[in-house]
Amino acid sequence: MQVSGGALVLKYNDYLEILSEGEVDGDEIEKTFAIEDKDDPSYTCFEIARNEDYVSYLVLGPKKSNTLFGSEETQWLNLITTYLSVSMENLYLIRKMNRKLEQLAAQIPNESAASEFAWFRKLMFELQERERSRIATDLHDTTMQDLFFLKRKLAALNERYPYDPDHLKGIYDYIDVINTNLRQSCFELHPYLLQEVGLVRTVEKIVEMEKGIAPFDIEFQASGREEIEACDPDTKRHLFRVFQELLNNAKKHSNASRVRFRLRAARSELILSYEDDGVGFDADRPVEREIGGSHMGMEQMRSRILSMDGEIELASGKGKGMRFKAILPLKEGRTA
Repeated sequence: MQVSGGALVLKYNDYLEILSEGEVDGDEIEKTFAIEDKDDPSYTCFEIARNEDYVSYLVLGPKKSNTLFGSEETQWLNLITTYLSVSMENLYLIRKMNRKLEQLAAQIPNESAASEFAWFRKLMFELQERERSRIATDLHDTTMQDLFFLKRKLAALNERYPYDPDHLKGIYDYIDVINTNLRQSCFELHPYLLQEVGLVRTVEKIVEMEKGIAPFDIEFQASGREEIEACDPDTKRHLFRVFQELLNNAKKHSNASRVRFRLRAARSELILSYEDDGVGFDADRPVEREIGGSHMGMEQMRSRILSMDGEIELASGKGKGMRFKAILPLKEGRTA
C-alpha cells in the first residue's frame, strides 16, 4: 500500500494545524474540513482522538496505484491509528500542562517581582522536562516496541500464508513511517543528543535536516563553541528549548523566506539571536505577546530566559519580520 502523501490534522474550534508529508495540498485539506466533507474522494480520513481542545485526524492521499483502499488495508490503518491515538493523547497532556504552568508564570506582575519567583520558574521547567522524559521513555518502551513486534508478526504470518508482496511492503513502509515519526517525537520531548554531542552540534543536526523540508532558507552560525559547551546542562537545555520554539513558530506562522540563528559566547554572556523576514506582528500589543498566536510562544521563552537570570530583546512589526535575542550570563558547569 503506497500513497501519494499524508497529513496529521489537528482541528481546533477556529483553525487547523496541518503536518503533511508527500504530495498533499494543505489548502485543499482546509477546504475539505471547512465544509466538514470527510468523504471527499481525494483523501481518506481517519479520526485519531478527541479532547477538549481539538480533534486529530490522519489524512491520506490517493494510492499510487489509483485504486481504492480495500477492507484489509482499512483494518490495518485503523489498527495503526489506535497506536497514534496513544501518542497524540500524551502530547496533548504535555501541551495542557505547559499552558497551565505558563498561565501561572504570566501572573507574576513585573520583572522585579519575577526575581522573587525564580524558584517557581525553575520548578515549572524542571517538572516539564521530567514529564517530557517520562513520556518519551513510555513511547519508546511501549508504542515503538509494539510496532516492532507487529512488524515481526506480520512477517511470520506472511511466511505461513503468503500474501501480495507489494501490498505487504506498503504496510511495512507505513509502519516504518510511524516509527520514524515517533522517534522524532521522542527526540523533541527528550533531546538526548545534548548529552552525546553537545548543544551546538545538536542544533546543527536539526538545521541540516530542516534545510531539506523547511518552507524557508535556514542558517545557523555558532562562535565560541568551547565556552558554549562548558555551560551547565540546564542552560544548554533551556537554550535548546528556546531554539525549538523559535523554529516551530517560524514554520507555523512566519511565512518567511529566510530564517537566521546565531549562538555566540562573548565576554561573560551567552547570546542566542534569531531573525526572519516574515509577516511579523505588533510586539507592543499585549494580546500578541505570543508569537503568531502560538499557545507556547513568547511567554514560554520569556519565562525560560528569566529563570536563568537572563533578558530578552524583541523587535517586530506587521510585515517587518522579527528579531529576537536572548542574553544569558555564562555559567560554567559539568559537561552535559
